[in-house]
Amino acid sequence: MQIQGNRFLVTGGAGFVGSHIVDRLVVAGASEVVVLDLDPRDTHLGDALASGRVRLEAGDVGDRDRLGQVFAGVDGLFHAAVLPLNNCTQDPRRCLEVNVDGTFNVYDAAREAGVKKIVFSSASSVYGDTNSTMDESHPLAARTWYGASKICGEAFLHALGEQTGIEYVILRYMNVYGPRQEAGLVRLVLNRINSGEPPIITGDGSASFDFVHVGDIAEANIRSMASELTGIEFNIGSGTEVSVKDIVGHLLRLTGSELEPEYRPAPQAAMFRRVGSNKRMVELLEWEPENDIDTGLRTVIDYVAASG
Repeated sequence: MQIQGNRFLVTGGAGFVGSHIVDRLVVAGASEVVVLDLDPRDTHLGDALASGRVRLEAGDVGDRDRLGQVFAGVDGLFHAAVLPLNNCTQDPRRCLEVNVDGTFNVYDAAREAGVKKIVFSSASSVYGDTNSTMDESHPLAARTWYGASKICGEAFLHALGEQTGIEYVILRYMNVYGPRQEAGLVRLVLNRINSGEPPIITGDGSASFDFVHVGDIAEANIRSMASELTGIEFNIGSGTEVSVKDIVGHLLRLTGSELEPEYRPAPQAAMFRRVGSNKRMVELLEWEPENDIDTGLRTVIDYVAASG
């Protein structure tokens, strides 16, 4: 589905990932972008709102009637609203309500409104813990409530596509970082450096992940919607592997800090590697992520500095 001239709804569109998707939609010429969020603040959406083509709507994915109202006239859906990993761990019932029941409600409202295509923000957590480099055929074996809830979201979308013919793409994000993120390793380490405190490394720092910039995540969303592909899953990652120790080292160097990291014992259940192959994304979307780790980390440093 082409972006220019069409109307889109972004659930969770005022949040970290969602707001970057909104920005890309505006630049790509969407006629209107409806942002549905539990707390639709304009904090992350200043430039997008200035376009006059973005509309903020307050709403809970648990409120099916409200969803029916905001979906009217929408051509495409980006479902990015989510209860994050740590919140899911602390409150599994709320995880069920938001990530499972809420996702069903969103899909059902999209079906009723005649939405033509859905792009779903899933996560590498669906694979569980593995030392393998995962491609999209890797078994789904989530070990967290969050990961399990994302598997449900994927399964619901497969069923919806089969039953109604609606087009869809599932995006399994690797370890996302970037401007507007309030938590996560990169932001937590940077906060400590800026406060003059030594960054904390658990274990020996060799745990490694695929760190992918939120700008590349947003671009993958737009390309997935605009493509003719449907009924497919993509790992969305940078295609590189970086250790926790290296992330800390990069941030110390880029900020010019002389602090030394502090090492602490790793939790017994700590994850030591999660890296996915992005080969399918590169081949079928005909695009590669644009932000290497230094470039991406600089955007976070600059954003935090500008935010005061």
